[in-house]
Amino acid sequence: MCGKGGGTVNFFIPKNLEELADALKEKDENTYLCAGGTDLVIHLRAKKKFHYSLIDLTHLEEMKKIQETEDRIMIGAGVTMTELEKSPVIRKYIPALAKAASMVGSTQIRNRATVGGNAANASQSSDTTPVLFAYGAEAVVFNEKGEKKICLLDDIIEGLEKNLLKDREIILQFVIKKENALSGFSKVGSRKAVTISKINGCIKATVREGKMQNVIVYLGAVGAKASKAPYIEKALEGQWLEGIHKKELKDAVYEQIENNIPSRASKHYKKSAAFGVIDDILGELRELAGEVEM
Repeated sequence: MCGKGGGTVNFFIPKNLEELADALKEKDENTYLCAGGTDLVIHLRAKKKFHYSLIDLTHLEEMKKIQETEDRIMIGAGVTMTELEKSPVIRKYIPALAKAASMVGSTQIRNRATVGGNAANASQSSDTTPVLFAYGAEAVVFNEKGEKKICLLDDIIEGLEKNLLKDREIILQFVIKKENALSGFSKVGSRKAVTISKINGCIKATVREGKMQNVIVYLGAVGAKASKAPYIEKALEGQWLEGIHKKELKDAVYEQIENNIPSRASKHYKKSAAFGVIDDILGELRELAGEVEM
C-alpha cells in the first residue's frame, strides 16, 4: 500500500491468535503494533517514518472483550477508553479505572485509544496505569510461538516510554482479581480537559464501618512510572473516611513527593498538586461509600 509522500505501508491483519503468531514472526524493527493508533501516529510523524509495516490488532476478538468470572475480571488490551468508561462490570468492580478512562483526552481519542496501548507505551503520565498497578493487574503476554505467559504489569512497565516486553511479544489482556473495595482516580493537568497529566493518582481501600483498611495508593508523573505511595498509605490506613486529619495527610503527601523527586524543581508545585489529587479522590470515595453497602 502506498503512503503519504511516496512512502510504503504494509499491513498484517490477523483474525485469530494463530495468524497473530505468524505476523509476530515477521516483525522487525520497522514493524509496529496498532490498535487505537493515537500514540503511534504521533510517533511516526515525529520520526518522519514513511516506509513501515503495521500489525492491525483490531480484528482479534480476544483483545476486544471485557469478561467476568466468579473471581476475576479480564480486560482485552484492545478495549477502548470509552468502553472502559461505560462498562457496568468495570464501574462496579474497578470504579477508578472507569474514571481514569473517562479523563483520557477528547471523546474522539477515547473512542480509539486502548487500555493496552496506554499501559504498554509506558508514559510516566499514563492515566490507567496507576489504577492497574493499584489492583495488582496481571498481563497475559503472547509471543510469536503462540505461547502465553502471565506477568505482573508492574514488572513489565519500566517507564519513560519503555517496557520490558520482548520485540515479538504483545499484551493480550489484563486480569484483575475481584475485591470488595472502593477506588477513585484524579489528575491535574495544564487545563481542565484534553490534557496530559502533570500528576495523577489512585486510591483503593476497603471501607468497614466508616474506616479505611488495606489502603493502596499509587501516584503517576512523579517518577519514571506510577509508583506506590507508602507515606500516604500509612497516613490513611485505619482512618475514618469522613474525618481525615488534613494536616497529617498534607504532611504525608509532601513527604512522599520529596522522597520521589527530591532534586526536581517541580517538586514544590507537585506537592500541592498531589495533595489536591488525594483530597479529590477521598471525596470521590465518600460518594461511593454512600452509594454502596460495604
